[in-house]
Parts: sequence; structure tokens; C-alpha cells
Amino acid sequence: MRQLVICFFLFIVFASCNQPNSSKPVDIVRNGLQISYNSCGDADTSLLFVHGWCINKEYWEPQLNYFCARYKIVAIDLPGFGQSGKNRTAWNFDEYTEDIKAVIEQLHLKNVILIGHSMSGDLILNVSNKYPRLLAGIVGVDNLHEPGSPMSTDQQKETAAFFNMLSSAFDSTVNRYLRPPLFQPSTDTAIVNRVMNSVFTTDSAIAISVLRSVVDISQKEKQLMQGLSNKLYLVNSDLVPIKTDSLLKYCGKGFHAELVHGTSHYPMIEKPADFNKALQNVIDSIGK
Repeated sequence: MRQLVICFFLFIVFASCNQPNSSKPVDIVRNGLQISYNSCGDADTSLLFVHGWCINKEYWEPQLNYFCARYKIVAIDLPGFGQSGKNRTAWNFDEYTEDIKAVIEQLHLKNVILIGHSMSGDLILNVSNKYPRLLAGIVGVDNLHEPGSPMSTDQQKETAAFFNMLSSAFDSTVNRYLRPPLFQPSTDTAIVNRVMNSVFTTDSAIAISVLRSVVDISQKEKQLMQGLSNKLYLVNSDLVPIKTDSLLKYCGKGFHAELVHGTSHYPMIEKPADFNKALQNVIDSIGK
């Protein structure tokens, strides 16, 4: 009987030891709003992935699977998207910057490399300007090809007209004006459908408000680049050229780009193996 009790005790102990991630994830809450995230790995270097407009943290799944063994990985849903809360009235990049700060602090992330896709290129610039000590490096994904500038009067009128159309007919305006630049004719139909489904199932009022904020902050990119205390790294599709001279002029600490051949705007899911290799090259450079 005594041997049976000992065997049962040992079984419980070893079973527990073989379930390292069985504990409940830490809740991230800022100003009463919950931020949803996926996480894996346990290392001194943290990779914090932030998605682009109207998509979500699940688009980083190939990166979590690949990098989890070497780094602490966190992929978040920005408030308003995915499974994060929507109980907020201000949808701008100053709020999102504070969200990133809350994630880093509440999860006690160390040596953070902040990785932002599409519109989140402006977010990583903003975070790096406001909280440089929180970050070891920043990486843009298919964005920041050239720094934006303040709009002319004509451009302001065109932008206002576009947002009027977007507000009155969201789906058709997205299909007409926003969908074509996101994909190539050769882009896998499953990827196109996945992205567009994400867009059309997002709360359109939030999507429009965030897009207005993208327009606002993109006009400040020169200033934000000049204020960087870290080198700017990019992992971009080679579909859109990078204006090297302009980035060298404004990036205070310089920049470096790795290119992924033959994808549209979503290289992390279109060619994950190529993307992961390029991102690893960047991470290795940041670590030097």
C-alpha cells in the first residue's frame, strides 16, 4: 500500500512538471479595457508583435511557432480589433502607445524588440520616441517605405472626400480603394479572403477612426524618425520600393531593410519561411 501511495505521489509530481504552460495567462488591462494576447517561450529577449489595420494577433502564428524556442514571444490584439476590448472612445496612436507600454510593463518583458506591421510602423516610431528605454529595437513590417509629409490643401480635400465615402459605404469603398494595393494578382485567394473577412468583420466605426489616426500620424513620420534613439529595421515585401535616400536623411540612427521577394502586403503569412529568415537576420543585427 505504501509503495502504491509513493507511486501515485511521483506520478502527480512529474505530471505537473511536464505542463509548463498550464497556468492562466496574466490579464492585461489598461483603463478598464482588456488587451488580448498570445504568448509563448521564456527568454531574456522578447519579441512583441503588433498587427496592422483590421487584422489581429493570429496573423503572427507562423512567427510564434518559429521563434518560440529562442525568445519570449507576445502577439497582441490592439484595442478595437480581434478579441481585445472596444470600450474606448479615443482611437489614436497616443492611446495605442500607452497600450504597448502597459503590455511591456504588466508582462515584465525584457529586451523588447517591437515589431509592427503596416499601420503599426507609425506605432513603433511613436513608442520609440516616447519610451525609448522600454525597447531594445524596432522592426517595421511592409511599411515606412518613405517618410510621410504634411498634406497639401488638395490632398486634404481628397482625403476628406474619401472618408465621407468610407463612412457612408464602408464595404464598397474598401473594395474599390483599399483592397487593390494590398494584393497582387498572384496572391493566394485564401489569403485575400482571410484578410478581407477580417476587415469586414471589424467594427467599421472603429476601423474608420483608426484609419483617420493613421493619416494624422503618418504626416509626422519625418519628425518621429529624427527622434529615434534606435536604428530603424524593416522587413518588407520587395513589391514597393524603399526610398533609401529619404530614410537615411531622416532616420536619426540609420536604417536597414531586409526584403521578402514576391509577396503582397502580408509577407508574414504569404511566405512565412522567407519572412522568418529575414526577421532573424534583423534580430541578430539588433543583438550585436
